[in-house]
Amino acid sequence: MKVSLKGWVYWSIGALAYIAAVTHRTSFGVASVDAVARFHIGPVLLSLFPVLQLIVYALAQIPVGIALDHFGSRRLIATGALVMAGGQTLLAFAGSYPVALLGRGIVGLGDAMTFISVLRVVASWFPKERVAMMTQIVGLLGWFGQLISGQPFSFLLRNESWSFAFATLSITSLIMSVCAYSLIRDADLHLISGEWPSIQDVKEKIKTVWHMPAARLGFWSHFTTPFSSQTFALIWGMPFMVNALGYSKTQASNFISTNPLFGMIAGLLIGYFTPKMQAHLQRMTYLLTIYIIFSWSILLLWPGKPGWFVVLFMIAAISAGGPGSLIGIAHARKHIPREHMGTADGLINSAGFYAALLNMLLIGAVLQICGDYSLASFRWAFLVQFPLWLIGLRQIRKYVRLTREI
Repeated sequence: MKVSLKGWVYWSIGALAYIAAVTHRTSFGVASVDAVARFHIGPVLLSLFPVLQLIVYALAQIPVGIALDHFGSRRLIATGALVMAGGQTLLAFAGSYPVALLGRGIVGLGDAMTFISVLRVVASWFPKERVAMMTQIVGLLGWFGQLISGQPFSFLLRNESWSFAFATLSITSLIMSVCAYSLIRDADLHLISGEWPSIQDVKEKIKTVWHMPAARLGFWSHFTTPFSSQTFALIWGMPFMVNALGYSKTQASNFISTNPLFGMIAGLLIGYFTPKMQAHLQRMTYLLTIYIIFSWSILLLWPGKPGWFVVLFMIAAISAGGPGSLIGIAHARKHIPREHMGTADGLINSAGFYAALLNMLLIGAVLQICGDYSLASFRWAFLVQFPLWLIGLRQIRKYVRLTREI
């Protein structure tokens, strides 16, 4: 089946919107060291920035998924960009920690509206056999957002000012909102009511989707692979490399910038194999998780300060977790009806962010107990990731079995 020109246009605008959203999401990661000095805060208060952002993101996923089923991609993508612009404006000119924290939470809300809305564009305008690859390509392109925050945004932050850098992100998001609303159109208009459902309908919809084993399988698949990469990029990567490993801010930003580059390569491979391994998708998740665990084990057990090649190997491994999380969406595509896909996507897409925010908080708590940002303290703190991986793998195994029994 040939994809129409308008399908490619809608997909392109959606992909650009997602790139912008990832830029907003990861922008604080390269600003975390500056935030400590600007707001005079310690590790726990610093960790609340991305934690609040991810709490809002994760909690908003199911309401956003239901809204997507009823209002369509066009409105959700445009609204998300507008909300992120407001949050970044607040953060840009915040003179106190509470105001800045509120701004970051608003960014999380706008971010929550973007990715699953773009997934709906993909599913609506592309044939089924191309959906997995085009979804991975959207995820791949999203890595450019992290590249933008790691380089151009970081450059503005270093050479201009905090306010100028974040205000620039706000302006670009306003432009993105106008473009999305003007250029994207929804397919399956008969499925879009334009009205918010009743509370009872919402409860029934969530209950129906959650009781589908494929939804839970997707949830735990998404939970297990991406949280380490999110944690590293959003907050703890920069302090770890600057304070514990002794790199300059520029060198640390360059390291973080390799995350999306490795992620793009992993995404292409995962996008290629996903449609070919529909009967064994869980094996891909198992292999990715083992790869990530192995890389962290080498870094944490390395005698003395790990060399740059050890750090780079770890970043290459965790970068595969982002595209690997989309295997969870692929599970849902196999078994869940179209009219429930927005809700299912929202439910599944929240999982990795719940894991990430839990991971961030636990790492921040251990660092607070240790009392510094030394290499030894980070080694203890990063150990909290291992129980999360084990929980995820156990749940995946359980719901693979239940899905097969249907």
